[in-house]
Amino acid sequence: MTFKNIVKPILVLTLICLAVALLLAVVNYVTSPIIADATAEAERKARSEALPGATEFTEVSLDGYADLPDTVSACYRDNDGGGYVFLVKGEGYGKKSAPITLLVGIRPDGKVAAIKITDVSGETAGIGDKVKKNDFTSRFPGIDADGVDAVQNVSGATYSSTGVKQGVRDAFTAFAAVTKE
Repeated sequence: MTFKNIVKPILVLTLICLAVALLLAVVNYVTSPIIADATAEAERKARSEALPGATEFTEVSLDGYADLPDTVSACYRDNDGGGYVFLVKGEGYGKKSAPITLLVGIRPDGKVAAIKITDVSGETAGIGDKVKKNDFTSRFPGIDADGVDAVQNVSGATYSSTGVKQGVRDAFTAFAAVTKE
């Protein structure tokens, strides 16, 4: 039990850990702005897909709207007056622990412009995640609040389809609230 056998390995491992931690901190410092910019651009692109033709958005504060469903977490207004995009979390097979995340674009005339499903990670692969495909999402453009129930579910993905449809209904509720003014 000497310095060479006990203390030296501890010091060497401690120095290695400190060096690795320092390197990780530097990498994080360098890459975090790049990641933040890429994330912001991906979110802007997704909003533009939910409201085709729109490129610039202003976030609308949802504070003060008492009747909004809890599933609506954000609202964005097209700066050119082309409508609104709502970020909604629908309850599919994954329930509230892994909701379906979707963006619903609603034009000023109260009809869906498009929907963009951004996360179906809580849904069964190959079954529930079919709601993300264009075959299902293309059923929504042009419908109004009364037409959501008429959208046909994806066969075998009833929970997921119902979660998306409820998310669209919740977006219409939010649309009615923010355009009431």
